[in-house]
Amino acid sequence: MAPHVLASALSKPIGFRQSASLDKVRPGGLRFGSSSLLLAVSSPLPPLRIRTAVPAPAETRTEPLLAAGDELKVLGTWRSPFALRVRLALNFKGLGYEYLEEDLDNKSDLLLQSNPVTKKLPVLIHNDVPICESLVILEYIDEKFAAIGPSLLPADHYERAMARFWATYIDSKLVAQWLKMFRANTDKQKAEATRETIEAVETLEGLLLSDGQSKKPFFGGDDPGYVDVVLAGMIAWMQGTKALCGVELLDAAKTPLLLEWTERFAELDAAKLIMPDLDNLVEFAKVKRAKMMNQN
Repeated sequence: MAPHVLASALSKPIGFRQSASLDKVRPGGLRFGSSSLLLAVSSPLPPLRIRTAVPAPAETRTEPLLAAGDELKVLGTWRSPFALRVRLALNFKGLGYEYLEEDLDNKSDLLLQSNPVTKKLPVLIHNDVPICESLVILEYIDEKFAAIGPSLLPADHYERAMARFWATYIDSKLVAQWLKMFRANTDKQKAEATRETIEAVETLEGLLLSDGQSKKPFFGGDDPGYVDVVLAGMIAWMQGTKALCGVELLDAAKTPLLLEWTERFAELDAAKLIMPDLDNLVEFAKVKRAKMMNQN
């Protein structure tokens, strides 16, 4: 049964301005959740420090974006689907934050101090206290800032449980198998991972049918929500699968609803300015895989 995950798209574009602040994280302040897969690849870009703010429509907002003294930072990489989830959630909530682009070949002291357990991204730092793992961070954002912006998770307990189920499904059945397909060393390995990846995509296609017949614009129903944000991190990677793996995951004949969903989501104000460029992503992944193959 499909989860009903409520949220609202923002109607104003995201604004950007430069920032060079880099504060220390409170020692011993690490908040950590369950493990998740990461695209552990090095960045071809120099580190960036960008403060982003997503203003909500003035006619609907009366409270400030953040309480006095509140500060949010996101550590990520431009091509990470997991870091993208965090930024999307903050954008949908209308929360200002500072984004710090990490170089995984030369991890910053801030990252190592923020996540000494796995030393992986993404990390959300709220008032010098780090929270790790993308799904955990999404729930933290939704709960901590419940009074600001739309909710990502539904209020109904069963529907919340179903949203979490599908988020876990996306990580274990789509992302994990996609990575196996991309990294496969043998034809047998690739064929098996490809089969499971396609099966996951077809399952998600069916999830967009609310009652088996009528179509939903988003996994959350009329508005994007938790499951949409979780899957949206993979949009560019799914679009690039044909060029990278010779497999068409988004097909107008086989997965028309999912194809329409990717296009609809990418046009949302909260998403369009932070979605990775497809050509750059494919080129980066090809170079990365070539290096991986040379090492094997």
